Amino acid sequence: MVQKETAYTLLKRLSTGMQLLLLSVIALAALGLLWWAESTSGATKSFLSAVGTGLLTSALFGLAQALITGRVTTELLRASVVNEVSSSLSASNRNFFPTHDFPASSVPDPSFNGILESDLEDSSHYWFRGLSARYTATRLLLHGSASLQAHLILPDPQTPLSIAGRVDYEDRHGLRAGMTYNQVRDAVAKEVATGLVGLFRARTRCAGIRLILVSTPSLDRFEIFRDSIWITLFSDRASDKRFPRSLRFSGQSVLYRMQEAECAQIASHPSSRIVDIDRRWNDSHLAAFLTDALGRAVSDSERADLISANDEFVRSYRRIPRTGGQR
Repeated sequence: MVQKETAYTLLKRLSTGMQLLLLSVIALAALGLLWWAESTSGATKSFLSAVGTGLLTSALFGLAQALITGRVTTELLRASVVNEVSSSLSASNRNFFPTHDFPASSVPDPSFNGILESDLEDSSHYWFRGLSARYTATRLLLHGSASLQAHLILPDPQTPLSIAGRVDYEDRHGLRAGMTYNQVRDAVAKEVATGLVGLFRARTRCAGIRLILVSTPSLDRFEIFRDSIWITLFSDRASDKRFPRSLRFSGQSVLYRMQEAECAQIASHPSSRIVDIDRRWNDSHLAAFLTDALGRAVSDSERADLISANDEFVRSYRRIPRTGGQR
């Protein structure tokens, strides 16, 4: 800012008014010398006449130049101001406004998936705050990397009310037609368990996966990548779509810094339950992992049903079209 203000001040001092003032002084000096020359004779007169004439000629040429370049100087000043204002507005947009806005829809948005997957592939760390993480688990399986550290803040299955917010949302908007409230709750609980199976399956695609299980998860979904943050607005009561409105903000935004700090605070809170998924585990560890995460024993038939549900979800996700991927 100091450099811009200095440049602006220097340009302002070279404005037409300052140039005309300087030329006026030179012209008066030239006329004074010529008048003095008339009162002398010989070499002195010749010298004073030559200097006076030269100064007067320079003043006249300078006046013409000032009139010609005055408009250019004004345009340069205007361009400097416009550039500074534009830079300030651009910085403000990066801090407070989304780079992308995806409206609510009844079907997956191809552009949403394409750009989000591109952000995931470019990241070495990832934070998730949401509910079932089925989509996240599938993206990690298909687009994860050996250097990716994933931290997921999920509802604690040991606390029944931890999924109440999503159950209320789906029941209020009739997203599961024909189901009672209790049936909706059971369906959401199964999605949470299916997401856990998906995360277990994705363990070898990441450097590490840590689950942070909380009793009061966020209703809105937040996904933090290296250069961006995504928020999906399940709290938007005006939306009655299966896929709510989603916004993408840059990594320089205020929201990015706030959510990153909040996620770190939740992860270190004593009430959060930590479950790590070791990438060295084999499939025989799934039963123990589900028992630890869900807080209850899982029968062989239930485990097989969850595996089948996850496999079907992965197949359906692969069929989703996607576009974009360039930010």
